[in-house]
Amino acid sequence: MKPLLYILIGGCLLSGCSTAQMGTTDPHAVLTGAAVGGQLGGAIGGIIGDSQRDWHSGYRGSAIGTIVGTLAGAAIGGAISSSRQKEQATNGNAGADHTTTNGYQAALDGLRIRRIRFIDDSRDRILSPGESSKVVFDIVNEGSEAALNVIPSVSESSGNKRITISPSILVEQIKPGEGVKYTATVMAGKRLKQSSITLRLAITDEYGNEYDWHEFQIQTEEK
Repeated sequence: MKPLLYILIGGCLLSGCSTAQMGTTDPHAVLTGAAVGGQLGGAIGGIIGDSQRDWHSGYRGSAIGTIVGTLAGAAIGGAISSSRQKEQATNGNAGADHTTTNGYQAALDGLRIRRIRFIDDSRDRILSPGESSKVVFDIVNEGSEAALNVIPSVSESSGNKRITISPSILVEQIKPGEGVKYTATVMAGKRLKQSSITLRLAITDEYGNEYDWHEFQIQTEEK
């Protein structure tokens, strides 16, 4: 019986058990799986054979169970080994993606905020309750590479909940030496109570990393 098992295991290693090829399968994993599967299959096969109340049936059942269990265990061991190697390869690709991300982020380091303007409806540079205003600024690429997927943002950083700001947009590309103008709408609620608010302008990437930012205060008129 044992020579037959070794022949079966060897055949499984050479053929890759129909699912895994040599070079992607660990032979030790196949042998370990075969051994465990053979023992379990033999035990189960013997029990089934014994249920026939014939020792010959029990012996044959054990032998058949050992063969089937060996093949199944070897296949499972090979599949697990192949899966682990694929996972390692995927992790290696993730490292390459990280390098690509670093290069992409480096291209955004040359972005700068320039020419900030605040324009309220009354043109008195005071934000009154219920009044709408605009924040306008330029984003200039002073680097040597094109910056991709640039996200300009405007937020209120003093915690005033009566201020509503238009959502950010995505700028697909800013070439070296060029720039874009960004405009955000800032709306004051009718129950605005603070004497001033703080607006924060920033340039971020799609991961939320900031590359340049400015803060300034706007006087508000209480009513």
